Amino acid sequence: MKKILVLISILSVLLVACSSSPTKKAEGKWQNENGDIITIKGESLKVTTDGDTAEGSIKDDKDHKGLAKINLGGSTGYLKVGKKAIYALEKPDEKPDDSERKFEKIKQ
Repeated sequence: MKKILVLISILSVLLVACSSSPTKKAEGKWQNENGDIITIKGESLKVTTDGDTAEGSIKDDKDHKGLAKINLGGSTGYLKVGKKAIYALEKPDEKPDDSERKFEKIKQ
């Protein structure tokens, strides 16, 4: 009986770990102070800036824990997912330094 409980505990931890990937955490609509909007659903990414829209893809970056790798118009970038915001980065080791790169979740 103890073995079954231990096995169930391990499986539940693995389930939680798998479901909390950066890409899953980033799903939804996000907006920065300039009004730019990022919409993420599944592995699809849509960016709207000044009425122009670009579409791309997003997936977990296997080489950099906690980052999602984005491909938008042939360019590669990264998203760092925080508790209340996501940050657009050009390089995986970059620190978010300005408010244009900070996108807060839009409440719907």
